[in-house]
Order: sequence, then C-alpha cells, then structure tokens
Amino acid sequence: MKTSLIVTGVAAALAVAGWMGWSADQLHRKDQLVLARWAEVHAAEQTQFAEVPVVLALVDQKTGLDPGVRAGARARCGSLGEFDNAAALIDDPQRFDRYKQVRAECTGTLFRLLAAAGAEPAVAQDPHVQSLRQSLTRGQADVDAARERYRQALQAYNAGVQRLPTRVAAAVLGYQERPDFVRWATMNS
Repeated sequence: MKTSLIVTGVAAALAVAGWMGWSADQLHRKDQLVLARWAEVHAAEQTQFAEVPVVLALVDQKTGLDPGVRAGARARCGSLGEFDNAAALIDDPQRFDRYKQVRAECTGTLFRLLAAAGAEPAVAQDPHVQSLRQSLTRGQADVDAARERYRQALQAYNAGVQRLPTRVAAAVLGYQERPDFVRWATMNS
C-alpha cells in the first residue's frame, strides 16, 4: 500500500513536471513568434523611412524649396533613429507611444515635403524621392501585412497565457499577456 502511494505520487509529480515542461515550451515558442513578428513590423516600418536621410540631404541643397517645409521634415524625422531597437519598443509602452507620435509627425511632414518637391522637376524625378514616395504609399501594404501577422501571433500567445491549464504555467513561469500596441498605433494614428 505504501509503495503504491509512493509510485502514484512519483507518477503524478512526473506528469505535472512533464506538463509544465510542455507548457513552458509552448509559451516560449509563442512568445518568440510574437517577438519575431514584431521585428517584422518594425523592419517594414523602418523600410518605409530608409530614403529619408538621402532625401533630406537632397532637398537641403535645393534653395527653391520652402525652407520651413525642409526644416520641419528634418526636425520631425530626425529623431526616428532613436527607435531603431524594436525590442526596446515592444516592452516599453511609453517609448512606443513616443515612437508612434514621431512616426506620424514624420509621415505627415514627408508628404508635405514631397508635395513641395513636386514643384521642382529635378527633385521630383530623383530616384530617392520617387522611392520615398512609393515606400510611403505602396509600402504601407507591407506594413499592414506585417501588422496582421503580428496580431495573429499575439492573439495566439495571449490566448495561451489566458487559457487554463496553460494560464497556471504562465503565472508560475512569469509569462504575462502582451498589449496590442500595433492595434493602438493604427487606431490612433
């Protein structure tokens, strides 16, 4: 009787340990997928702005362009480089909010800059200017697709953190629900 109780206890402990290991692996995989999808979103957004430094340097050489528009673009887009680290953004809601604000302001002023550049044929025909125009318009589809993949990965991760019995393992292992910053970014920008 005593031996069967010990065997049952050991079997139960092994089952719980196996289940915890499996749950930990599932949560880790889902968390890593969220981080990978987030990196894709950030990379797609960064790609949209890849031509900004070259275009800003180009328009600075053109005296015919409105200096206020040029200065505004430089001021609003100059701080985008602060947000090159995607990992720092996903774990810092305040920093993400600042990034979202800078990105929106930069996008708006870039459209004004591109409109002003259209009055100067040499600037409007420059390949970097045309590339920036395309990345801000057509490149948005790549950003939207990356955002959707991120949302799907995030939903699967958050479901794993919230659903029983994985919720118990998530609490023990320190996994917490992640907010959907991307959803907030598209709703508020």
